[in-house]
Amino acid sequence: MENDADDAREALDVVEEAQKLNAERLQRPRRYWVMLGLFLSVLALLPYTSSWPVVFQLVVPLAAVVVIAVVVAWKQPTAVRKIKLSGRMVAQLLGFALLAGIIGGLSRAVYAEQGWWWVPMVAAIIMFTIVTTLAPLMDRSWARQVSHIGK
Repeated sequence: MENDADDAREALDVVEEAQKLNAERLQRPRRYWVMLGLFLSVLALLPYTSSWPVVFQLVVPLAAVVVIAVVVAWKQPTAVRKIKLSGRMVAQLLGFALLAGIIGGLSRAVYAEQGWWWVPMVAAIIMFTIVTTLAPLMDRSWARQVSHIGK
């Protein structure tokens, strides 16, 4: 009887360790969040291009995004992970996107109305900081949630 309890405890410990390992493997690498932060920073800096010719307004940000993607994502892991978003995950993602939209929109509006040159730069720094700090936390939360399904 005591032997069965020890075996059961050992099996539960193995399952718990596997769940922790799965949660770690499901997390995206840090460079992914740096890349996303840089993408949003490029979008925050778009007000600076408002006086440029239209062709440059379209080509320069696109070229910057392509360069960022090539440099940051040049050596991605081959495994592709698929996570089905639950209601809580969707709410977190929408809140994150809403925050980025509000910061970018306010930055653009203040720059257009007041002409303060530093506002888009500050918005870009804030967006980059938010993405590189909060997004990994959100990703860890998602990974834990997915790895604990069935508990």
